[in-house]
Amino acid sequence: MIKAPVSNKFLPITLLLMIGSLWGFFFVLIKNTVTSGIHPTAYVFWFCLGSGAVVFLIGLFRGSCPPMTKRHLAFYFRAAALRFTFANIILYTAQGKLPVGIMAVIMAFTPIFTYLVSLITRVEGLVWTRLFGIFLGFVGVLIIVVPKASLPDPLLAGWVLIGFGAPLMHGLAYVFLSDANRPPNIDSLQLAAGTLLAAALMALPISLALGEFHLLAPPFTSGELSMILHVVLAGFNFYGIFELIRIAGPTYMSQSSFLSVIFGVFFGILLLGEQHSLFVWVAIALILGGITLVNFRQAKP
Repeated sequence: MIKAPVSNKFLPITLLLMIGSLWGFFFVLIKNTVTSGIHPTAYVFWFCLGSGAVVFLIGLFRGSCPPMTKRHLAFYFRAAALRFTFANIILYTAQGKLPVGIMAVIMAFTPIFTYLVSLITRVEGLVWTRLFGIFLGFVGVLIIVVPKASLPDPLLAGWVLIGFGAPLMHGLAYVFLSDANRPPNIDSLQLAAGTLLAAALMALPISLALGEFHLLAPPFTSGELSMILHVVLAGFNFYGIFELIRIAGPTYMSQSSFLSVIFGVFFGILLLGEQHSLFVWVAIALILGGITLVNFRQAKP
């Protein structure tokens, strides 16, 4: 494991484990919420509004609020469309159909899509080891969707392919909304608050137009409690991500994607009794190997 460049070694590893385990646990909460009858568009609204409010209050406590210039607002809404509103609608819809462990593997595909989009748009150059990582990742996908014995129901293969729309949109967001395009005088916490709240504003009319809006009122159902728990934990998890990047760097933080797969598969088995075929276990190994190679950076002389 990559060593954190800080004197206190326990805080980075604690944050890393917390972030990875929470990401894995979130798939269980999403599954319970969506299968309890809360529509994905309403879920996206409440998630973005609630977690955005948590992040906003954390920033306010630290003495910073998201800038509200035209340039900043335009960036919030562009980032919201790709990173949260439509990506999460896809994620929540697919998670309602797929096992938790499978969805965790799908979302771990984000760095592979990010590099693939970077290659196509010539933002990054070709590195053969990273290209081989993309190849391994897609071989893993084929092993999941092609063999009839891979998934509990062969008809789920279509939902697997739909689910990949979420990490693809994340990859597009990371490339086209990179730090180079970020407006000035804004930190990551302010950006997260502004983007999440913008995503909520985008999701609300979609939910109302589709007749899927869900009004929260006590007594709360099991699905509503899962959604509320997801909102609160995600808000603090965002803050944990920013703190980990600040004290240990983005490379150290990138290890959380591996942990999210491990914890997602683990929680799916432990809490939902999921079982996976040998095909899926082989695919998980290939995809994790592909992510490792895609995240590889050659040492600069």
